[in-house]
Amino acid sequence: MIGLKRKTIKLLPHQKSWGIFFNKEKNRIAKSIPKIKIEHIGSTAIPSICAKPIIDIVIGIDNFRDLHEYKIKLEKLGYKYHDNRGSRYNKFFTLGAEDCRKVYIHVVKFRGKTWNNYINFRDKLIKNKGLAKQYQTIKIKLSNQFKNRDQYTKAKAEFIQSVNK
Repeated sequence: MIGLKRKTIKLLPHQKSWGIFFNKEKNRIAKSIPKIKIEHIGSTAIPSICAKPIIDIVIGIDNFRDLHEYKIKLEKLGYKYHDNRGSRYNKFFTLGAEDCRKVYIHVVKFRGKTWNNYINFRDKLIKNKGLAKQYQTIKIKLSNQFKNRDQYTKAKAEFIQSVNK
């Protein structure tokens, strides 16, 4: 299963289909925008833990002056740009209707702090199954504690920051 209603929390056991779906999207995006780096991030990229069935992708770009061109190309692929989300150097796109979000894209500076944090977190949890299980335990606890995804996401931030130190 890929896709989840906006603002809801539902954790599923890891599914191989998530990596397959990511690779299809990566190829689709790379054909349209060849000079970018594309990585699978978030819990769906970590094989040993449960996750919300939304594929997180980080796109690394060299120069934010090119963002408008990339935005147009991503929109042609069906992605929606959210100007009110993200930050100055972390631009946010979604794929899928509000009742079934399938992909989140974060456009960031390639090898910048945000890029490095996304990749570092993913790689550490893939390599360290104990750390991954600790994160999964936190996610399950928070998913039971919060019904609002924004609160759930904020509550995970402390653990994520501690891993990226």
